[in-house]
Amino acid sequence: MTAAHWWPAGRVAAAIAGGELSAAEYLDLLLDRVARLDPGLELLVTVDDTARDRARAADRAVARGEPLGPLHGVALTVKDSLATAGLRTTAGSALRRDHVPAADARAVTALRRAGAIVFGKTNLPEHCADIQARSVYGVSRNPWDPAYSTGGSSGGGAGAVAAGLTPVEVGSDVAGSIRIPAGYCGVAGHKPTYGIVPLDGHLPPYHPTTPDVVVVGPLARTVDDLELMLGVLSGPGGRDGSPWRLDLPPARPVRRIALWTGDPAVPTDPEIVAVLHDVAERLGKEGVTVEEDAPPGVRLADASRIADRLLAGVGVPLRGDHDRAALGGAHAGQSYADWYDADVARWRLAARWERFFARYDAILTPVTPNLAIVHDGRPFAERRVLVGGAERPYWDQVAWATLTGVCHLPTTVVPAALDSRGLPIGVAFSGPRFGDLTTLAAARLVPPIGHPPC
Repeated sequence: MTAAHWWPAGRVAAAIAGGELSAAEYLDLLLDRVARLDPGLELLVTVDDTARDRARAADRAVARGEPLGPLHGVALTVKDSLATAGLRTTAGSALRRDHVPAADARAVTALRRAGAIVFGKTNLPEHCADIQARSVYGVSRNPWDPAYSTGGSSGGGAGAVAAGLTPVEVGSDVAGSIRIPAGYCGVAGHKPTYGIVPLDGHLPPYHPTTPDVVVVGPLARTVDDLELMLGVLSGPGGRDGSPWRLDLPPARPVRRIALWTGDPAVPTDPEIVAVLHDVAERLGKEGVTVEEDAPPGVRLADASRIADRLLAGVGVPLRGDHDRAALGGAHAGQSYADWYDADVARWRLAARWERFFARYDAILTPVTPNLAIVHDGRPFAERRVLVGGAERPYWDQVAWATLTGVCHLPTTVVPAALDSRGLPIGVAFSGPRFGDLTTLAAARLVPPIGHPPC
């Protein structure tokens, strides 16, 4: 029988509810793995000493026959940008080393209501502002090969899921921060349609606003767990009150998928292109029609320029001395008129995507144009990535993520193969706004690749 630390969260919850496994036993299993493996991987930054008390309370609730939530007794982690009442929340910054929130983020509240036990917080870059999980608390290392990055900003969480330290993780994403780590670490990740999962209690921002593009979403080892987590997390936020209710459309029957493997402005590594074609072939054998196509008038270069201007409004307020080589930094001094022009251009792109998805159920693309990267602590302006052996700009990594993200589209990432170095290659399924269940259904057609050797 597969060791319980590799079980999906849904199976763990069923085992606890049925008396096959206690919540305390499961927590101890994960804590033992954290103690043995995390010193070499640096994926977690905080462990909650009170988690065992809550696990024992969960077991008592089972014994009393109380109604149980869908995650009852399941120990899990969340990104250290999500506020946890009574437990340190740093957003990767030394300035917040001693910050202990008085209240949970809305997403954490949803987890607790579902019966989950949040036992740890995972590593991320300072203010979520990098594609690597490098912070004052450590450099997160990829469980498939510690010489390589987990990606970021939700890199500690993706690595923890991959290493069997947690069954699922709640991360966040503005320019690929769930999707890129999922691809690099060989796990599944879902960037929800913007607005369907509350952002309340996520740091940054450090003021009561809801920044454009930013979403909270799950990482897991199975697509079923992504869907379970999305059901737990989604709903109205605190500032929205409760007048509205979320009723996502059911998944479309996945019959027609577009395939877009590359763009002249952002070349894609040949290994990734080969995997995308292999996935397309496998989908064809499942009865899905796959056609190489892209939305007319949508190009990566144009989307990237729009994204840079929009993301400046997300990242620049974090600090006055913003690094202009950082994502969006070149537009730190833009006017409102400049931002408005980018916003109008964004919604023109969104209209083209809407027409495109009237023909296709989803689109299959790279997660990144490059394979998983080695650790790189140089200033942003000096960093490069390799694509087919040639150097490319560091921020090319986010090109595919911002293409759909700025238009608020959902994307599900799943691992599809191992590259020539033995590291995972993920693929991305994006769909129409509020088509989250359809992108999950498409991703479910890709068979799993297994676990890292840890």
